[in-house]
Amino acid sequence: MNKKILVLTMSQQQSNFEVTRLVEEAKKIGVEVNRCLYKEITFKMENGNTKVYAKGEEVTPENTMALWFRVAGTVSGKYVEGRNLVIRLLKNKIFCTNSCGYLDWPRMGKIAQHGVFIENDIPVVPTKIFYTKEQVLSEDWEFPVICKHERGYQGKSVRKFDNRKQLEKFVAKVDEINVGMYLWQKCLPTRWDLRIIVLGGKAIGAMKRSAKGEEFRSNFSLGGMVEKWDLSQKDREVAEKVAMVCGLDYCGVDIMKDENDESYVLEVNRQCQYQGFEQSTGTNVAKLVVEMLLDKAN
Repeated sequence: MNKKILVLTMSQQQSNFEVTRLVEEAKKIGVEVNRCLYKEITFKMENGNTKVYAKGEEVTPENTMALWFRVAGTVSGKYVEGRNLVIRLLKNKIFCTNSCGYLDWPRMGKIAQHGVFIENDIPVVPTKIFYTKEQVLSEDWEFPVICKHERGYQGKSVRKFDNRKQLEKFVAKVDEINVGMYLWQKCLPTRWDLRIIVLGGKAIGAMKRSAKGEEFRSNFSLGGMVEKWDLSQKDREVAEKVAMVCGLDYCGVDIMKDENDESYVLEVNRQCQYQGFEQSTGTNVAKLVVEMLLDKAN
C-alpha cells in the first residue's frame, strides 16, 4: 500500500493554490496527496482501541506518511479541537506538521505571539493592550497609531489612525467586551515588510511586500507588490528563532524595518500561503514542503 500525505482544510476552496501545488510536486515523485475536509474527520475513542478516520477510512501509519494542516479556525472552535485531537492521537505514529505549536497554542493569536516573542527576546514593535475604552482614550497617543485585531488575518483587521478624532470614532463603535482583543502599536514609517518562510528549522528565503498606492498595508492579498529579497544573516536567525520557540516545522515570519533599518517581528503565520512567495522568489516551496514531509516520515 502506498502511503499518502493527508492535507486537512475547511473547504475545497481554502488554500487551493497551496494544496494544488503540493499535489503537483508530490505526483512527480510518485506520492499521492489526499485532501480531506475537517468536517470529514471522525473519531472512535476507547481505551486501547482509538481510531481516527478521514472520509471513512482509518488513518494509519500503513496508509499515511504525514499530515499537513491548513487553517482550522471557526467561531465555535470545533475544528481547532478536532485538529488537535488528530495530533494527540496520531503524533507518535505519523508525522503531524507543527504538532508542538498547535498543542501548545491551539489558537496562536497576535497577543499570545507577542508574549512568546517578548519572553524569548525577539524584537517587536512597541505595543499596548487595554481592556476598557476609558484606558484607550486616556492614553497620550503619538500619531499615527496602528490598531489590529488579535485574530485578524491577511491584513484585513489592520487600521491606521492619523489623528485622535479617527481613533475616537473607531473606539466608539467597538463593543467594550472586545476592547482587549486589539493591539495598539507604534506606526513604523516604512510601507513595506518581509515575509520569510521557515521550513524544517531553516529559512528558505524572503520576499519584500510593498504597499501600493494609498494602501498602507503591504499584504500580497491586498494588492501589495512582491519581489525577491536578499535575506541578511541577522533576519534569517531571527526568523528561525521564531519558528523554534513557537514549535513550528512550517511557517511564515513577517518582519518590518524602521527608518534606522532595525528589524521587528510583526507576527508568525503557522499556515502561510505561498503563491506570491513562489512567484517573486522562484523558490519551489511546494517541493520543499513535500521533501520535508518525506524526510520527517522516514
